[in-house]
Amino acid sequence: AYRTRAMGPVLGWIRGTGRVEGKVTAAHRHHQHRRRLCLRLTQRRMAGKRAAGESGGQGFGVPTLPLPIPTLSDEPGSWAFDTMSRRVNEEILRGMVMTDNEADLSDAARERLREFSRELERAGETTLRPIAQDGGADVDAWNAILSQYEGLTWLTAPWVVTEYYFYRRILEACGYFAGELGDPFERQKENGLASCAPALSPLAKLANGACASRTDEDVELNFKALLLTSLWGNRMDLSIWPAETEEDVESGQRAAEAMAEVIGSSSTMLLADHSERVWLEVSRRGGRMDLVLDNAGFELVTDLCLADFLVTSGLASKVVLHAKAYPVFVSDAMEKDVLGTIRELALAQGTGMEEAAARWRGHIEHGRWEVREDEFWCTPLAFWEMPDRITSHLEGSRMCFVKGDANYRRQLGERQWKHDTPFEDVSAYWGCPVCCLRTMKSEVACGISREDERRASEEDGSWLVSGRYGVVHART
Repeated sequence: AYRTRAMGPVLGWIRGTGRVEGKVTAAHRHHQHRRRLCLRLTQRRMAGKRAAGESGGQGFGVPTLPLPIPTLSDEPGSWAFDTMSRRVNEEILRGMVMTDNEADLSDAARERLREFSRELERAGETTLRPIAQDGGADVDAWNAILSQYEGLTWLTAPWVVTEYYFYRRILEACGYFAGELGDPFERQKENGLASCAPALSPLAKLANGACASRTDEDVELNFKALLLTSLWGNRMDLSIWPAETEEDVESGQRAAEAMAEVIGSSSTMLLADHSERVWLEVSRRGGRMDLVLDNAGFELVTDLCLADFLVTSGLASKVVLHAKAYPVFVSDAMEKDVLGTIRELALAQGTGMEEAAARWRGHIEHGRWEVREDEFWCTPLAFWEMPDRITSHLEGSRMCFVKGDANYRRQLGERQWKHDTPFEDVSAYWGCPVCCLRTMKSEVACGISREDERRASEEDGSWLVSGRYGVVHART
């Protein structure tokens, strides 16, 4: 239905046939050729992976379901098209990176960023080039990925590839790995955390009260409440909604609304809810759990509240927090952001967060929490392509919580699955129980019933990308 709406004005679809008439047939053939090309490239990569036996261990192989075609960015009217043809250049490169860092950029970096912006203005014509040898340890790995899309443009290569590539190119242009500039999104992250102040007190009340749970019933209720809090915290995505200033009213309002979702109408905005399934898995208590982080700012605070409760309640003996190895997607959390958030909240006198921050410092000092960075989380590879160093670790996990939309896209390989394809079937490659907490911000989905999809589309025509709806998906 989405594809028909988006492409109808461009290709003149005939309802129900998928055919076009007259002079647009060549454009349609070209469009489908690009999709077949991307599918062949990915199938070739997966066939090579199978032949080489590249699995992280038991259960971490490749999906057994036939892979649908990948999502591209060349359909006018789609979120992917708007992102790669306009948003990344106008709103992120120019509006954030070049503006926020104007005083700190070298002349050479400033010119590289201008040239990059001119390249993105021709996104439909410019083919993807290799990453330059800029001092990053990931250059060879990135160029191996890009070699599979030789000759494709910013719009005709898979969206997940081009979007992650965009952020890697920002670091190249800024001279990040050469030490010319620090985190180009630091100002956005700082403002994002400061602007969520209105939501800190109610969140601290929930988190501190939950950690004082005494009965099994209280532990269950508080676990589910903090799980949903972590889910709706994902609405705070600075790549979509930038925090302009520390007093940004809109960012503060979104943080407050995220709390309101938990307290009030979250059930109506959930298109899938496996919370009970997750509880039955974690309630056995003990062992290590893992949490793959998404955004810094308010979302990170909600994630730390969940991780705090897991160890304080005894549901887990340890939580490993998986963070990005370098800046990506504006607000994605690195280790420095985790530690910096704890330091800032320790100073938030009168909110109750200073009490929580003191516990969090203790978790790190006593080994109940561990923060691990890895370059894999900064790449466009599907999660079934995790390297052995990660899969071997996760196979010992009682539960892996995966946060956010970008991680969810990689969980699904950024493929155009039918929306009612069971999440458990798509995620059968996991070697440990997994729970994905995601608010809908992109046009890829699974595990949503036709009834819920129909309801959401009637309530909100942009339900796939608005951030209003969410899912708690699990495979246990």
